[in-house]
Amino acid sequence: MGKVMNKYLGKYIRVLHIMPAVSKGRVMFCSLITLFLTIAIATGCDMVSHPGQEKPAGQGEPAGLEDPAPENMFSSSTGDIHDYLPDLLAGKAVSGYDLLPCLENFTPATWLELNDTYALDWWNPFWEALRSAAVSNGRSQHDYDEQSLRNYYLGKAVLAADGAYTEGLINILALQWDYDRALFSACLSEHFAAEEADSLRQLLLYSLSYRDDTFGLQIPGAGGALYLDAYPLDFPFGFDLAEQSREGFRAESFGPGAVVEGDGLQVTYLNPSEGIYTVTTIRASGKGYSAAGTTMGDTEETLLRQWSDKSLRRLDRISYDDEAWFGSQYDFAYAYTEAEGTKSILFLIREGTVCGLELIDGLDGVMY
Repeated sequence: MGKVMNKYLGKYIRVLHIMPAVSKGRVMFCSLITLFLTIAIATGCDMVSHPGQEKPAGQGEPAGLEDPAPENMFSSSTGDIHDYLPDLLAGKAVSGYDLLPCLENFTPATWLELNDTYALDWWNPFWEALRSAAVSNGRSQHDYDEQSLRNYYLGKAVLAADGAYTEGLINILALQWDYDRALFSACLSEHFAAEEADSLRQLLLYSLSYRDDTFGLQIPGAGGALYLDAYPLDFPFGFDLAEQSREGFRAESFGPGAVVEGDGLQVTYLNPSEGIYTVTTIRASGKGYSAAGTTMGDTEETLLRQWSDKSLRRLDRISYDDEAWFGSQYDFAYAYTEAEGTKSILFLIREGTVCGLELIDGLDGVMY
């Protein structure tokens, strides 16, 4: 604006210098009006936002903050779920920044209150909105910082829930675990008491144990399966499995881990960071164990029939490490490896029946 004033004042002074005295007053009056109009127009143009310029306050980010702190992003919420459920019931979008902080105030009585107020119509839109808001969209440092708060808010709701509500929420909890397991574990340690954190880990185990996945060992009498996957708790991973021995190790490139021997069972897992136990090998020779629909003691004919739609490869010998555990008293084996990945399943055959099962993740390469 200063440049505009200087430009026009310079012109008007030169004009006044050469004008007759009788006209100077009239010209000065008109010129001043023109000058003020020009300044007003220039000032108005400067107030119009242009691409790349900073947003005015209230248009997406707090004033003066290019990257607002995560806690500030959630500060607009009233914390009262009743302020947002009517919009969800009407099919309107509700920001996760508004919805999630409400969970911090949930108690066991909240669920009954919601039923009394909204009948049974509220659960589906509420669950869908939570599922959408539970995980950050990106992978920047800001997204990770924000995700820790998302984990915290959902954890508060899970701890206040029971029954069917708990089952619905722990499926969303599993999404947060999958987003970043180390972050999830750190959030539990930072925001929850030890007993609360343990409860959330136990509930998460339930979700991880009931899935449609080929690479899982069904545990006799448990109903669930132990998968080649990461768990938030150490062996026995929520199952009633006996531990007969344990030996720790450190794998190059993968960090510490352990081999645990049970009753006709051996489990190898890595422990790359606190609260993460990644199962890499499961070997079973005990009665009742099954994998991918095949149970110990099934006939070879039954195995081939069950796997008729998949490509099983017959092997005359298995690896040295596998033989060290299973022994050499088998006739041959069948193996299946996922098309694009490093996981394999192995069935040992002796005298026409299945005598051993193995699930193994080669991690940096295929084993079979």
